[in-house]
Amino acid sequence: MGRRPTRVAKSAVPARRPATPPVASAVAQPSEAPIRRSTISAQVHAVLRRDVIVGRLAPRTMLSEQEFAVRFGVSRTPVREAMIKLAEEGLVEIFPQYGSFVAPIKLLDVFDSQFAREAMECAMVDKAIQRLDTVGDGELRAIIDRQRSLLRPQSRDAFFSADEEMHTLIFKIAGHPNAWRFVEGAKAQMDRVRHIAITLPRKQASILAEHEAVVDRMLARDSEGAVEAMRVHLRGIFRTIEMLRNDNSEYFADGQDGEAARPATQSVPRQTRKYVNSSSQ
Repeated sequence: MGRRPTRVAKSAVPARRPATPPVASAVAQPSEAPIRRSTISAQVHAVLRRDVIVGRLAPRTMLSEQEFAVRFGVSRTPVREAMIKLAEEGLVEIFPQYGSFVAPIKLLDVFDSQFAREAMECAMVDKAIQRLDTVGDGELRAIIDRQRSLLRPQSRDAFFSADEEMHTLIFKIAGHPNAWRFVEGAKAQMDRVRHIAITLPRKQASILAEHEAVVDRMLARDSEGAVEAMRVHLRGIFRTIEMLRNDNSEYFADGQDGEAARPATQSVPRQTRKYVNSSSQ
């Protein structure tokens, strides 16, 4: 089962409730109950999943079904169902007779999702260049301009959204917009790292510079250069993890069992350290 969490928050309910409207708790007719319960559970799951990924619920925070039931105005049943689904996704850990906690960020999952994302996105960059036209050129320039206009700490959430938009745009230009769903499904743990990282000083500027390098090479129809720029950008997650673990080691786990991450030089694969060094030059 691994080491039990050591950092337990008193309450997992944020001081300020998110903008998402409360889940309705109206009593359904017997014939509608299974559908309505499933719908409520899905809504609770969506909100809690988002809270975990963006860091509103920090790794190893204790979770209370009762407090969430009060927060959403529902019974504990849909909350419990949502928590079970989050556990299946690796975002929550449930310890019988002890409690439920936000799962640490599992580095093996991050590395796997990075590998899959790099393979897909580099292929999409190459294909997008083959299909680029003046409309696509304008869309790429516009998203970079949008990110540049959001280059300030108070606009981190909007900047993150624009970051996602740039990557989805490349999939659209390549002619495979629906393929982005496969990336989204694989990068939950990676996104947890990205949301923490964007609070670091100068991180937004670094992301923008990497995006500019990708788009500049795409606009120049330089397939090899654009693919390499995308590869460097996506491998930056390894360098980010190294920086974050210095101050937040308890947020991370090396394996699937929840054990806390060991010192960076012991836990990051040799190939990963090579990526970090090459992308830092």
